[in-house]
Amino acid sequence: MSRAVFLTGTSATETPKHTLSAKLLSAEFDNGALRWIRWRGVEVLRALTFLVRTPGWGTPEPQISGLDIQQGDDSFEVNYQANYINGDEQVSVNLRFAGRSDGVLSASAQIIAASPFATNRTGFVVLYPLDGFAGSAVQVEHAAGGSAELTIPDAISPGQPIFDIRAITHQPIEGLSVTTRFDGDTFEAEDHRNWSDASFKIYSRPIGLPYPYQLLPEQALHQSVSMNIRDNATLPADVPAINSAASVYVAVGAPTEQRIPAIGLGLSADKSADALAYAPQLANLGPVHFLLRYDPAAQHQIEHLAAASQLASRTHLPVAFELLLTASHDPATEIAQAAKLLKDVGISPISVAIFPKIDERSFQPGEIRPPSPSDSDIYREAKKAFPGIPIGGGSPAFFTEFNRKRPAAGTFDFITHATAPTVHAADDASVIETLQSLPHIIRSARHIIHTAKQIVGSEKPSIRNVPYHIGPIGIGARLNPYGSGPVANPDSARVGLAENDPRQRGLFAAAWHVGYAAIIAEHGVDTLVMAAPTGPFGVISTPQNYAREWWDEQGDGPVYPLFHVAADLAAGHGKPRLATASSSEKLAVIGWQESRQNILLLANLSSEPVSVTLADVGVAQVRILDVAHSELAALSPDRFRQQSDVLDTAAGIRLDAYAVARISYQRN
Repeated sequence: MSRAVFLTGTSATETPKHTLSAKLLSAEFDNGALRWIRWRGVEVLRALTFLVRTPGWGTPEPQISGLDIQQGDDSFEVNYQANYINGDEQVSVNLRFAGRSDGVLSASAQIIAASPFATNRTGFVVLYPLDGFAGSAVQVEHAAGGSAELTIPDAISPGQPIFDIRAITHQPIEGLSVTTRFDGDTFEAEDHRNWSDASFKIYSRPIGLPYPYQLLPEQALHQSVSMNIRDNATLPADVPAINSAASVYVAVGAPTEQRIPAIGLGLSADKSADALAYAPQLANLGPVHFLLRYDPAAQHQIEHLAAASQLASRTHLPVAFELLLTASHDPATEIAQAAKLLKDVGISPISVAIFPKIDERSFQPGEIRPPSPSDSDIYREAKKAFPGIPIGGGSPAFFTEFNRKRPAAGTFDFITHATAPTVHAADDASVIETLQSLPHIIRSARHIIHTAKQIVGSEKPSIRNVPYHIGPIGIGARLNPYGSGPVANPDSARVGLAENDPRQRGLFAAAWHVGYAAIIAEHGVDTLVMAAPTGPFGVISTPQNYAREWWDEQGDGPVYPLFHVAADLAAGHGKPRLATASSSEKLAVIGWQESRQNILLLANLSSEPVSVTLADVGVAQVRILDVAHSELAALSPDRFRQQSDVLDTAAGIRLDAYAVARISYQRN
């Protein structure tokens, strides 16, 4: 059994990154892209890369040849050819990156199609980190002429915040000015936070132009990007890159007024029967609930609901219900029928959320949508069919779709949407970075809810007075608003918008979900739905129609690492959240008060071990979920959960890559 399989669910590892430097300018070369471009240790650009998007918004990986990296004392240069293949079509791109010690970075591309190549977008993409960009003033030079000073919105823009870009200047910190110039096409900006990316994106070919279009062999195209730095900042000559410290310091404070969110498991109605045999293991998760999604358009039937009812009965776990409507106008019949089906099978839902089926699809702001029932009609009929039960709305898809079709003012008893971290990038670092976007998503969603309450509320509105649910979440994608369905992934690779992402069954997912829970708990989200009983998002390992290294050899019923995270978080539901702080984004921490104890969950969000120092904790019970304990945790989960070590935390705790520690100690 390889270490990599326990960490990420696959023995396939990512291509090693190559550090480039030109004295104060540095970057990482990663599979054809420049990432984490820094000046004096300050991140000025998140990435500079070249992307090809297919007609289905797929992103083919570049096949790199002729790679030549030259590193000098005060400069670096990278040259290579990238081939992009989509079916029988192929386009080749000759790329060059060059950096100098005076703060100049340049990139150029010559684009040559071997035959007519259909694409939605092909060209350079520049990503800007959230810090120093979101909510800040920028100077924009337009391709059509003229310039303007604009403020990047703090709230997430549903559309493009900036159009017609020739150059943009921003200040990552006071006194440090970065100008990025674009040539060879018209560029515009996209608020990547919509999809939980931790960046703003500037890309070529405006989305308002027709797509797909064709790249033709007889039309060689050229694009270039240049970055220039003006440095009048007051800071040490070389600021250490973020998270570079080997040791992480964690402080634990007093209980807050916030409570740990409720934890749910996503459950598609047609998968309910698959989980019945594992009811005893699911019952051991503790106080979770099932979020049961019923979709008649996906051929969900009453027998699927009956299986869900049996599962709820055998596990003694409650059910929250989601209904997708096919009606284009009056929703009354479908809602009443769904209520009758639930009654017939014996399900009394703790909440009900209802969405038009069409809302699973993505539409650009202002784009005409097919007709669907109004929010007010849905709410009215739902209240008739489910008296006394909270009725929710929002989006059955991601925050993007919620932001682009906002719930009607004051309509629902709670608001909900999901997120998925692999819409634009599926590498390990990008998935972890999506956690940085969550505070922005939550603030923007709260702003939408708050604004709606202001419009119709007779009382002074509170930004916290409408419960807010997020989920179901996971590393993969349960649906694809931008294509016909999740992307096929028969080889269990790191693929964007695939349902069966291998990392979901590794320690990677366990750590990522702890990080997710820690952030949303701090920002007052009421419910988090994650995982599933079985299947690609399951907490329990069962046979699948794709190969799973190691797991296929263990038979039915072992549990994935995420099982233990779900159980630990569920145990905290409703308990006072402890104020916590970590000195590094490498380490996530969430804590709560339980009787006379403090409970902490710590997660290493990096691929390297970290040493953790806990302030004023002293002797504690510590249980660590890591590579060394993975086999025991999978095959003997009860035994694993009952064991712990008594450690003096003053000496520090070593957490291996993507490890999760549960720490309990007597509070003062």
